[in-house]
Amino acid sequence: MYWLEAVLGLALIAAPFALGYRDNPAALWGSIVIGLIVVLISGYRAYKHETERWEGWVGVVAGVAAILVPFIFGFSAVATALWSFVVIGLLIAILSGYDLYTTREAAA
Repeated sequence: MYWLEAVLGLALIAAPFALGYRDNPAALWGSIVIGLIVVLISGYRAYKHETERWEGWVGVVAGVAAILVPFIFGFSAVATALWSFVVIGLLIAILSGYDLYTTREAAA
């Protein structure tokens, strides 16, 4: 499932350029930073071929951060930026939460 999170991270990185809100520095850098975190964690999972609990928690926190960033940094009025952050962040948080759940079940 880590490959799907990597795709979502890449989508978050590409979103400012594809959806036209790259002129907003907070939206641009928030998208790049959170997207890179998700891609790096996904790459680490792919490299290790194992899932540890902290990796799932980083994904959940990154997803929740993506949801909150538009409101914290004040670009929630930019509809395309708001919805791309919220939708992609929600998907990342759900996938990472599911990974945490399955990791817990496998360890039990």
